[in-house]
Amino acid sequence: MEDPKLRDHFKFDEADLQANRSGNFSRDQKKKLYSRHSSAVTQKRVVSGVVIPVSIGMLVWMVYRIYKDIVNGNGSDLGPVVLLGIIGALLLLAGSYILRISFIGPTYVLKKVTGPINIIKTGIAAEDAWRYELHVGGEIFNLHLDSTAGDVMTQGEPYIIYYSQGVENNLREILSAELVSKAK
Repeated sequence: MEDPKLRDHFKFDEADLQANRSGNFSRDQKKKLYSRHSSAVTQKRVVSGVVIPVSIGMLVWMVYRIYKDIVNGNGSDLGPVVLLGIIGALLLLAGSYILRISFIGPTYVLKKVTGPINIIKTGIAAEDAWRYELHVGGEIFNLHLDSTAGDVMTQGEPYIIYYSQGVENNLREILSAELVSKAK
């Protein structure tokens, strides 16, 4: 039996919870996790598509300036030419790295933690920059958690929290949750 308030707060359904209980992601959860990756890949490739040609253009311009100085026989100020080359080379390296990591697919692991929950308000009072953390079983979650979690979960009660954790980036997201007494 699932709790409708808990389900609505963390945006999961019975199929998600059943899949998580059996140690798997549901189809909808996989779709949600991997759809973010496709937009990030697009952004990385667009950035690379701009940075790499600009860096190559800078390096070509540097070579042209050096060639022009040699042919004309006059020595111009070498500082701007070297700076152009350094910036161009660094941009080429950065663009190549960004392009390379755009081909690495994400890997997510389903994990669960069980224990009494503790919702803590943290932040800086002077700046009115509050956030809420959910502490359970030695884990801390602060993604997508706000003050309404206190209306949904009972402080000190034991819950099972199912969450995804990225292997490459270590990002975690709560996928589903249930009160231990209601767990099947």
